[in-house]
Amino acid sequence: MPSYVCSVPNGKLSDAQKQEIATSITNRHCHATGAPPFFVQVVIEEEGASKRYIGGLVTTEYIWVRVDMRAGRSEELMLHIVDDVSRISGVPVENVWINLCMLEPTDMVEYGRVLPGSGKEQQWFETLPLPVRDRLEQLGINQHKFQL
Repeated sequence: MPSYVCSVPNGKLSDAQKQEIATSITNRHCHATGAPPFFVQVVIEEEGASKRYIGGLVTTEYIWVRVDMRAGRSEELMLHIVDDVSRISGVPVENVWINLCMLEPTDMVEYGRVLPGSGKEQQWFETLPLPVRDRLEQLGINQHKFQL
């Protein structure tokens, strides 16, 4: 459901730091929302030929996180993610920016289905084909732990 895209300066993070950021964002999102991990997507893009500018001047000292997710998530979640990304990357918290883009559930399709409204996740999960449900359950989630 949520997609976190982190834009970082080329060569700024090691593979271990990228993994730690992806794990941290996933854990923070799941803790804050109750979502199972298979809903959380994290992409870490290193800026290669592209350049970022602030005030018309090129900068390589910031990390940007764009989040597309269902409406109704908390500011606290974003602030925890900023703190985690700062700690892991060594980039000051004031240089970690998040742009949150809220979408209606019906604006998203995952696992071949339009996403459910809040509170209807269990019924949605049950409509997935059995092989998809089995694959998702292998990620450490089962119906007894499924809550949003």
